Amino acid sequence: MMERSSGIRGVEPVALSVPPGDVPPGDGPHHPGQPTLDPAIAVPAAGEPAPPGRNPGRAFGARSAAVAGLICAAAMALAGFPLGLLWAATAPHLDLAVALDGHESAFTVQSDIDVRFALICAVAGVIGGAVACWRVRDAGWPVPVGLAAGGIGGSLIAGWIGHLRRSPQLLHALPKDASPLLTDLVDMKVRAGGLYFVMPVTALLVLLVGLWVTSRAQSDAAEDRRGPTAPGDAPGHGAGAEVGAGD
Repeated sequence: MMERSSGIRGVEPVALSVPPGDVPPGDGPHHPGQPTLDPAIAVPAAGEPAPPGRNPGRAFGARSAAVAGLICAAAMALAGFPLGLLWAATAPHLDLAVALDGHESAFTVQSDIDVRFALICAVAGVIGGAVACWRVRDAGWPVPVGLAAGGIGGSLIAGWIGHLRRSPQLLHALPKDASPLLTDLVDMKVRAGGLYFVMPVTALLVLLVGLWVTSRAQSDAAEDRRGPTAPGDAPGHGAGAEVGAGD
């Protein structure tokens, strides 16, 4: 017994070494000076999919996306002030003498005023949608919501500014016994309510087209980086296909 126990004491323990790559994160002993690796924040290796709930390519957080939507809405709404001044400066002028005679050309002038308002709003919508697609296209749904709300507000402001800029001097030039029809003809205002939606709809269409174009360009660039598919990687090729052919 004594010799056996002394023989056991003489055996030196053998340390088992495991390569670091074979130990998954979080397993095995942890030393006080060794940092721990959280799988939730670990960067996936090349070729491995990202863990669920993570989107490394997302450039905007929830708060940044909301701020981007508010900026779009404010910019579109504030654009209504210069657009209204531009509409008042470029819209056709109604000849009071022709209007007093009851000539039908007065109605044509009013139609031209509405068309000019629609053109100005359409150009503003194109610019707003293009800038939004260029700067904040990755911010998500707050951007189109901001463009729609701000576009409607900007159109209403533009119509109000144009009315204040042109109508008072025209109405003061009318005789006191002017008929309500003549007063309505002379008054400069947007007569077709649907024109207030020209700017937001145009901005949304431009944003949609821009997102489609950029997504197509990114997908084409990704395919170019992957390169052509090797013959052995295609379905029906490789070792499995050769075994099946031999059978």
